[in-house]
Amino acid sequence: MIKIKLLNKKEFEKYGTIIEPQDKNKIFDVICKEEEKVGWRIGYLVMSPQEVSTIEAHPNSQETFEPVKGTSVIIVAEPHKPQNIEAFLLDKPVCLKKGVWHGILVLSETAEIKITENFEVESIYYNLEKPLNIYIGILER
Repeated sequence: MIKIKLLNKKEFEKYGTIIEPQDKNKIFDVICKEEEKVGWRIGYLVMSPQEVSTIEAHPNSQETFEPVKGTSVIIVAEPHKPQNIEAFLLDKPVCLKKGVWHGILVLSETAEIKITENFEVESIYYNLEKPLNIYIGILER
C-alpha cells in the first residue's frame, strides 16, 4: 500500500517543483524553465478512475501537471528507481524534472489536468509489478 501525501516543497523536490510563488515579494517568478531552444505544447488530460499498471518518464522534457477540475493523485518515482513510487494529492500545479517516472490516479468521477511539455517528447515506460488503485484512507501529513 502506498500512502497519499500532501504536496510540500521538502518531500517533492526530488521529483520537481510545486508551482507557487518562491519569493512572496515578487509579482512575477519563473518557477521552471528550459535552457535549450525547443518548442513546447499544452495538453489537456481528462481521466476517469482506473488502475495504473504502467508509469512513464520523459528523459528530455520537464512536464507540468496543473489540476483544473476533480481530484487526482500524482504517482512519482526518481529516474533510476521506478519501483520506488510515492503518491501526492495533486491539489497544486507541479513541474516534474526530466526523467521522473509518473502516472495519475483519479479520486473523483473525472479529473481534468492541464499539461505543458516540450513539443517533441520522448516517452519511456515501466510496467509495474502490481497495478495501483486507490485506497481511500487518511492523508499522511
